[in-house]
Amino acid sequence: MSMAFGVPGKTPTTHEDWQRRVLDALDAFSPGAPIDEASLLAGRSSQIDRMIETVFQRGQHAILYGERGVGKSSLANTFSAKVVGGARIITSVPVNCHPSDDFSRIWRNVFRRLSREGKPVSEYYPSEIYPDDVVVELSQFSLNTIPIIILDEFDKLMDQKARNLVANTIKDLSDRSVKATIILVGVADSIGDLIDEHQSISRCLHQIQMQRMMPSELKEIVSSRLGPLGMLIRGDALNHVVSLSRGLPHYTHLFGQQAAKKALEAKTLVIDLEHLDAALPDCIERTDQMLRKNYHKAVSSPRRENIYTEVLLASALAPVDDLGYFAPADLRTPLSELLLRDAPVSLYGQHLKKLCENDRGNPLEITGTDRKFRYRFVEPMMQPFILMNGLKKGLITRKQIEDLAANHYHSAIVGEL
Repeated sequence: MSMAFGVPGKTPTTHEDWQRRVLDALDAFSPGAPIDEASLLAGRSSQIDRMIETVFQRGQHAILYGERGVGKSSLANTFSAKVVGGARIITSVPVNCHPSDDFSRIWRNVFRRLSREGKPVSEYYPSEIYPDDVVVELSQFSLNTIPIIILDEFDKLMDQKARNLVANTIKDLSDRSVKATIILVGVADSIGDLIDEHQSISRCLHQIQMQRMMPSELKEIVSSRLGPLGMLIRGDALNHVVSLSRGLPHYTHLFGQQAAKKALEAKTLVIDLEHLDAALPDCIERTDQMLRKNYHKAVSSPRRENIYTEVLLASALAPVDDLGYFAPADLRTPLSELLLRDAPVSLYGQHLKKLCENDRGNPLEITGTDRKFRYRFVEPMMQPFILMNGLKKGLITRKQIEDLAANHYHSAIVGEL
């Protein structure tokens, strides 16, 4: 029998006790929202350390970037609770950017959360706000107070002028050595995708990339939640959760939550593979509706012999580079295993191109030139969802998913499972 991980607890004695434990399990995991308690932010110690260093270096700011779903918002919203500054007071102001925002609207939202003489600072700025206004306001804090302004979802900001003005503001704050920290958070492959003016502020902008989480970090998410519940998880079940999550903490929370629920409903405090299997349909059902819609749009066809399901599944199984791209030839082995026959690129090359079009929900995007095309998933969260469907339909096995995890593009992942 596989070793169990966690802290054994007192077994509930009544039906009501078991039901309360189910509710506790649902609350312990957070698949639907960013983590808002530092004590629950498992892993990410190196990124937390870099963020803290940034805060205590006058004139330094940070940009936190990476794929969607890797935990950027959770880290940005909670790391300040880890800051131990003696007599210093940390004032954290998180604000989400929206596509329609301009520079003034962004900072009016920030100023609404700050006060001066008993009134929101925003009331002193009824019209346009300029970078110098921001510098002046952030200079007003006492010597013992460090304001941290978090501009989350910065990638959604469509106004290029606003992005440039934010860059100018960061430079002005740094040049004047204002004791305040601005943290930009957004989905991007590189800093240049978020801010064009990055070269002019590179000396004062710490670039912190959020990679997909390591197996040890994902395991910590599960064990840190199960401990207070008095629950255990078998080693093979924990490895399956990690493999299926593909480095994305959202899915680790989802699988952990639903598997714990199934175990408790079966009146056991030990999660094993059968509870994960039982939770699979619920996990699929609880995945984002738009993601599910695009998946079905991608694989649906009136022709019974179509292979879109298999091509998309092979894409999820293909080895990828550091940016998540794969070449058409990378699908040949997994697709041949799925179809039980040799699958040359000529069989599915057009399918890949069609999966980049709106008619197919464009789950993939393409880059490169003819004969050198490379593809990747537009939405990283799609990949585990495809694997879940493959498992449910019996098209793939747990071993195939674990083999995939062992060969993940993140080189340090190898050998941890």
